[in-house]
Amino acid sequence: MVDGRKLAYFVAVAEELNFTRAAQRHYATQSTVSAAVQALEQELGVGLLRRTTRSVALTEAGAAFLPEARAAIEALDRARATVEPERNGLRGSLTFGTLHSIGSVDVPALAGEFHRRHPGVRLRLEISARGTAGHVERLRSGFLDLALVSDAGDDPGLDAVPIRAVPLALFVPADHRLAGQQTVDLADLAGERFIDLPIGFGQRTVIDRAFADARQPRELCVETMEITAVQQYITHGLGIGFMPAGYAGSVPHLRPVRVRNLDLSWTLSLATAAGRSRSRAAQRLIELLPGHIRTDTPF
Repeated sequence: MVDGRKLAYFVAVAEELNFTRAAQRHYATQSTVSAAVQALEQELGVGLLRRTTRSVALTEAGAAFLPEARAAIEALDRARATVEPERNGLRGSLTFGTLHSIGSVDVPALAGEFHRRHPGVRLRLEISARGTAGHVERLRSGFLDLALVSDAGDDPGLDAVPIRAVPLALFVPADHRLAGQQTVDLADLAGERFIDLPIGFGQRTVIDRAFADARQPRELCVETMEITAVQQYITHGLGIGFMPAGYAGSVPHLRPVRVRNLDLSWTLSLATAAGRSRSRAAQRLIELLPGHIRTDTPF
């Protein structure tokens, strides 16, 4: 019979792709976790993992089974919660996706308060190298319980609650030919080189869509995952770029320029997978979120 502990061990190995780290997550020995996963495979009659001396990977069956295993664990947690008094405290794990350099939510403070209130929950924070696109994929596959995403509110696979709209402005170096103009046309940007975030990040998606709609080509010379790095590359004259408008006036060597008929913005949201029940731990973190939203930051 498949039990919750075997499922939990399998999920940990699938997420870590490493038996040692999976065992550490559950304060168990590596041999215990390995034996439990092998027993699970025997009960199911199919291999869930491909193991070599150097790596662990999911089989096709394992990848298909993973979201169902997570759903089963959540169902067990919900069933336990119906008879377990709240005073006994929450248990289990919660994986929360956040974004690079986000300031609108004080994530360390939010995580700290959650940990103090619910020490029995193992909170794991994850930053995606692919930005919002990476978080959306992992929400759908069940790797993430909830995540901060940018400009993904229309995705039918997500339930997203808007937190803050972030307007964008074009910034150029102080000695740039456009620095003295308050307003320019999109055509005036022809031939310019741009600094931007990688494909998959919400801000990049918004900007690419606007230029594509206007049939205006755009040459990128630098892609970086950090908004602060975008700012620095523009300052040193490598190109121009769009950043949150809140930076206007706060960076001495950059000048904001308004692009006529081009009003760009993205929305920061808290997202969960559509149609998936939230665990008690996820609900508690969501309830704490409003106390850690900041409006005194550019984004």
